[in-house]
Amino acid sequence: MIRVTLVSNAIQLEAARRLRRRALARRSDATARGDGRPEPRFELLVHEPGRMRLTAEDRRLWPLRGRVSPALMAVLTLPALLGLVSELRLSHLCRVGRALRLLARHARGLCLLDDGLDQYRSSPRAVQPEVFPQGTPCWLFSDAPAFRADWCRRFRCRELGPLYEPPAGHASRRETTDGPAAARAGLPTLGPGVGTLIIDSPGVERLQSHAMELPRPWSLVPHPVAAKRSWRLPLSPGERLLRLPPEQLLPDWTGVVLVGESLMLLAALRLRPAGSPLWIALPPSVDANLERLARSLAAADPSVRLL
Repeated sequence: MIRVTLVSNAIQLEAARRLRRRALARRSDATARGDGRPEPRFELLVHEPGRMRLTAEDRRLWPLRGRVSPALMAVLTLPALLGLVSELRLSHLCRVGRALRLLARHARGLCLLDDGLDQYRSSPRAVQPEVFPQGTPCWLFSDAPAFRADWCRRFRCRELGPLYEPPAGHASRRETTDGPAAARAGLPTLGPGVGTLIIDSPGVERLQSHAMELPRPWSLVPHPVAAKRSWRLPLSPGERLLRLPPEQLLPDWTGVVLVGESLMLLAALRLRPAGSPLWIALPPSVDANLERLARSLAAADPSVRLL
C-alpha cells in the first residue's frame, strides 16, 4: 500500500512534513494510526518545484518523490484503480485535472492539508467543501482557531499546532535590523528600527496613492507568484528588494511592517518584536470573516493598525 501526498505551496509542504514526522515516529514504535488503519509502508511526495524548495530533511522524509506532471498523475491512477493507494493527501480539488480527480475517487481514503487563509474565509477560494465526504480528516494549523470559518465543521479537523512559533525571548526583544537574525538571513543593515517592510499581498496597493505615509527607506518583499504582485511603486536608491521569506526578517524588524490579505499577517503578529508597528491593508473584496479576524487582532494590540 502507498500513500500519495500532493503539495503545491510551502504551507501545504509544512503540513505534510509534520504529518510525515509523526508517521515515522509511530512506525518506529510499531503502533497503529489514530484512526485505526495501519500506517502505509511507502509514501510518495508529489510537489511543484516552481513554488517551493525541498530541504535535505524533505529528501530524507520522502525518498519517493516526483514533480507534478500530467504523465505522473496518469501513472498514479493505475495503483489507485487496483486499490493500492491507501490515502491521498491534498488541499483541494479546485481546477485540477482529470487524472487527479480519478485518483481522488479511487483512493481508499482522503485527507485535507491546510492551504493557508481558506480556513478563515467564510467562502473559501480553493477548497470546495461539498465535494468531500462529511467527516473527511482535515489537518489545520492552529494560529487563530477561534476564527475558523463555519465550513470547517464539515470535516474532522485535527490540529498541527501553530505555523509560526515566536522565537525564544520574543516578548522582550527590541533588536534592530542589525541583529543576529538579519545577519543569518543575509539582510543588509538598514539602521536601527527605521523604514517600512512592505510584504506584497492583496490590499497593500491601496497605500500607493498616499505612499508618503510609509516611513522610508522601504524594503519590499515581492509576492512569490509574479502574477499576484500588486505593489508597483519604484524603490529609491538605497532601498531594498528582498527575496527572502518574511519569516526570516520579522523577528528583528522594529520599523513598520505593512501587509495585506496574506498568511503573513499572522506571521507578523507572532514573530515581530513586541510593540513594533504592524499596518494591515485589506482589499475591498476581503472575506467578512477574515476581516473580523483582522479587526479583532487590531483591537487587542495598540501597535496594530487596520488601514
